[in-house]
Amino acid sequence: MTLLKKNKSDILNDNKLNNCFLSAKLNNLDIECNIFKGNFYSDSFNYFPITENYETFPELFNWQVDNSLDHIFNEDFNYHLKEKINEFKIIENVFVLGSSPGDNYYSNLIYFLPRIFFNDKTEIKLVVHRNLSNKFRKFIKEICKSLKKNINFVYLDDDFYSFKNSYIPQFLEIKKSLKILNFFINNFDNSSNDNEDLKIYVSRQNTNYRNVVNEDDLIHLLKQNNFKIIDPNHLEIIEQIQLFSKAKFVISPTGSSLANIIFCKPGTKIIEISPDYKHHYEQNISKRYENLAQLVGLDFKKTMADSIKLNNISGLAKKYIDERVLKESLHYSDLIVKINEFKKYLG
Repeated sequence: MTLLKKNKSDILNDNKLNNCFLSAKLNNLDIECNIFKGNFYSDSFNYFPITENYETFPELFNWQVDNSLDHIFNEDFNYHLKEKINEFKIIENVFVLGSSPGDNYYSNLIYFLPRIFFNDKTEIKLVVHRNLSNKFRKFIKEICKSLKKNINFVYLDDDFYSFKNSYIPQFLEIKKSLKILNFFINNFDNSSNDNEDLKIYVSRQNTNYRNVVNEDDLIHLLKQNNFKIIDPNHLEIIEQIQLFSKAKFVISPTGSSLANIIFCKPGTKIIEISPDYKHHYEQNISKRYENLAQLVGLDFKKTMADSIKLNNISGLAKKYIDERVLKESLHYSDLIVKINEFKKYLG
């Protein structure tokens, strides 16, 4: 058995295959999304559908920028797929939204969530990973309620599944995702941001990595400059979005909560406190928020902090991240801000 790669032209030129796709469109935004419907296999990490004829669609379903999907097209993967396929748990009549198995907020917000708006049903059995936080589940439910949709979650564990009579939407370009999120969130959130010019610092004191070790000194400096200190762990997602949308200045250690800068007003100042990434596999992470800032027209700067390696690594990280990366990447470290150098950003 060999998996067959099908591109967009292959789909268009094959009537049988073309009939397996629905084309959904958000008319207000002129954005389309191809949705595969029918029977397919998928794991709960890549969300990469494989048809019963072993056809695949890399152009439509590669959601991770740095994910080559080479591991899916090697002989070992194909062998195990064939040997285990009759053991896959069957799930029927669902919409496979999916979510980050590591419950990464950036991925859930940017890659997964925008695709839900292409579902025109009022009753939805929505597939997500079991690791999705209760906070994000609540956020999805609130959005769907505002759209007069009732959802019931179906949870996936780390495994392969056989989906019957189900739907899985393609992944979208980031630029389109941002356009969708801003349109729907602005309509969903009716709070006014008139005459609001907040300066906020986003603390990571309750997270596993990239805590600022000398944060007390940094916060003392920031409070002298009228910054509001927030901890996303103590805020609902819509509250985070409201604060970012009212901000004129955001400072934060690098982390997925910075994804909320997509809701900032154009021209908002952003300072990302970052480790000094050095490895090639860190390039996507190191440019992530700078790229978002460019897409939505923000005044972005990055300042490098000193790093302190950590001995304690979370179970989720050990489960999903290569051991070598955990050992050598400064992403899994804490940070020391150079306070005197930092003062220049506040002038």
